[in-house]
Amino acid sequence: MLLAMLRPATSYRFVSLRSKLLFSFTIVCGVAFSGLYWWFYSFVTQRALDRLETDLVETLQGAIADVNPQEFSALAAVKLKPGQDLPVDSPLYQRHQSWLMNIQRIEPRANPYTLIKGKKPYEALWVGDILRVTQRDNSTTFLESYNADPAKTRLYQGFTTLTVTLDPYTDTWGSWISAYAPITNAYGQPIGLMGIDFRADDILAIRQELQRQLAIAFAIAYLVLILLLYLLSRIFTKPILELTKASEQIRDGKYAQVLSQFQQRFIQDEISQLASSFELMAAKVQQREVILEDESRTLEYQVQQRTQELEEKNARLAKALEDLKKAQIQLVQTEKMSSLGQLVAGVAHEINNPLNFIQCNLVHARGYMCQLMELVHLYQTQYPETTSEIQDKADEISLPFMQSDLPNLLHSMEVGTLRIEGIVKSLRLFSRLDQAEFKAIDLHEDLDNTLRLLNTRLRATASRPEITVVKQYGQLPLVECYAGQLNQVLMNMLTNALDALDEKSSSYDLEEHPDIDTAICPPAADLALQPNPTLWIKTKQLSDRIVSIRIADNGIGMCNAVREKIFDPFFTTKPVGQGTGLGLSICHQILVEKHEGKLYCNSVLGDGTEFVIELPVSG
Repeated sequence: MLLAMLRPATSYRFVSLRSKLLFSFTIVCGVAFSGLYWWFYSFVTQRALDRLETDLVETLQGAIADVNPQEFSALAAVKLKPGQDLPVDSPLYQRHQSWLMNIQRIEPRANPYTLIKGKKPYEALWVGDILRVTQRDNSTTFLESYNADPAKTRLYQGFTTLTVTLDPYTDTWGSWISAYAPITNAYGQPIGLMGIDFRADDILAIRQELQRQLAIAFAIAYLVLILLLYLLSRIFTKPILELTKASEQIRDGKYAQVLSQFQQRFIQDEISQLASSFELMAAKVQQREVILEDESRTLEYQVQQRTQELEEKNARLAKALEDLKKAQIQLVQTEKMSSLGQLVAGVAHEINNPLNFIQCNLVHARGYMCQLMELVHLYQTQYPETTSEIQDKADEISLPFMQSDLPNLLHSMEVGTLRIEGIVKSLRLFSRLDQAEFKAIDLHEDLDNTLRLLNTRLRATASRPEITVVKQYGQLPLVECYAGQLNQVLMNMLTNALDALDEKSSSYDLEEHPDIDTAICPPAADLALQPNPTLWIKTKQLSDRIVSIRIADNGIGMCNAVREKIFDPFFTTKPVGQGTGLGLSICHQILVEKHEGKLYCNSVLGDGTEFVIELPVSG
């Protein structure tokens, strides 16, 4: 009892202290290293950007210091020859382009260019451009107009003050970071602008290289730290693990002097105090163990006696409960079948009276009809020339058609009465109220009568074709049985087979043909694709005293788990409201207990089911 109270209510997965320490330190160090990494990365990247900005500004300032304002102003007056886009013959332009090339040789990353103010407001004209040398097909033309509207371009700021743009931007010639500064005359007035572009790929390359180097350095440092933490965790947890092992030996009853050695090894700390406490606890546990063993033996003997008594009582109660359930099921079914038999017999009797009246009168009606037809024929023979009124009336009532169709009409009525008479006979045989309860019957006649009552279930429906019934009747003697109860068994067996065939047809529509876009009436062409639903009924005499009935179908079948429970009371696989779970249980009880026969079931899921009934010839 004490051990049960000490056990936790819920079983949790064991996680060692070392794993907890390593996991905690790994998470904390990982978060700290991540924050430090991003701070250091941002710091180093910013320093690199500051150096890049310094290089860009210094290059721009050094280049502007070498500009000759008079020559630069004179470039605006250079004229292009017809068919030229650049004044290649102008020495002034050649010196200006050479000056730009010299800037690029000093700073290979630089792409310098110059613009001069135009006559229109916010107009700038391209003067020099290094791209005319490096990218001739994708460069500006000499004195090409450029809109310097301050609302549309950052270039306009370069006409007034030095402007640096480190945020990459993309234009016709690529992606850049830029710096602009004004070119002034001797009076300090801006006459043009010089710009130097660095490709934005330089910034991306710097960031990627810094990120790679920092990631490698921080990863190595993080792994070294984790390794140190692992070694420290082993040092911290090793004494605790040894103490845990000693406590497990005490728990298993192995009272060795492990703790004393442990105490000598780890003296003057909390673990040694814990070891001493365990030694004292072990001595007390060893003393109490002897007492508990004696009490346990006594309690075990008492529990065994009590358990044996309870098992005997439970067995008697289970048997009584099983007998009560069977009696209750049989009582309910007997009452149901009795009421059903009386109802069926009453309906058959009520139908039989008007049926006899119709059958008797049909004989006289046929005689009267023949006599009237002979009389009409005689009139037509003796008086072929009739009056107009008689001829109009004959045409109105279609006398020739009436003479030919009336015998067919009476014949159809006679066939209908014969079919009703057959159904009434089947109902009377099914109820068996007019016969002795136990007598010899013809099994083939009972099977045919039951099939006749289920004839409507065999017809084709919107979801399946007509069910084919294959009869393989052998030579059987009359069998002594409870006729009404055996009819109930046959009805249940055949009904279950028809239900299985209908269920397979429904599952075929939904699973094998999901493209059929109708849930109520699939196309007739798709019905031909379904396997033909078939019901086999086979009878055979196994010996002088035993006959068998096999009822098989190619329906949905069942798995082994369901097959083992089908004869249990109240077990059903049908939806709520469509089955009580008593049919097969009652069939098994009627055949096995009432008739001393046997009932087997063979089934394969998806292929069909076969029920085998074996009955003694004489009761």
